[in-house]
Amino acid sequence: MICEVDMAWLHGRGHEIGRMLSPLTGPRTTAHDIIASRSEVIIAAFSGLKPITDYRSWRFNTVTNGIHAGYFERWNSADEKRTRFYLDRAYLHLYWQPRALDDEKELLALHCDPNEPEDAGLLKHALYKRGPHIHVSASEQPLPHSHFALNADHLGDVLASAERLSRAVASGMVLVRDQVLDLYDSTP
Repeated sequence: MICEVDMAWLHGRGHEIGRMLSPLTGPRTTAHDIIASRSEVIIAAFSGLKPITDYRSWRFNTVTNGIHAGYFERWNSADEKRTRFYLDRAYLHLYWQPRALDDEKELLALHCDPNEPEDAGLLKHALYKRGPHIHVSASEQPLPHSHFALNADHLGDVLASAERLSRAVASGMVLVRDQVLDLYDSTP
């Protein structure tokens, strides 16, 4: 499996995720929690008190008022003894919440699915999904389901280790801050 690590490495991952998210949060900090089951470990970020909802709905504050985010990583067991794990997915979602509404709208997603199975034919998703890629969620089809790869030309280098992949995801976070959060105008 790609991006395989031992359990001890995962114990420090939450703090590394906090550093990775810092371009989006600024001086604000995020908390994290590790949710472990028999076959997987989830590490998810949030602001404030730990939510009692599913980790996919946890949110943290960004540097931009009106935009919140959610981030989680899912690591699957690579062996029966649960001593080694591989990254199944690392997902960041940005949400816009209008002041007058309680509902939020997903704007953008930065995903990474390093162990996406090979595909053939017209799809060719694996090349674009394995490394960090962008989904334009707040758009018309087919853009929400299109995968805009950030590292397709050097994907082998990015997937060479969990550390390298983490740096590539962190670089994607800086892109999101520079090209989305810093350009967002929250005035009506």
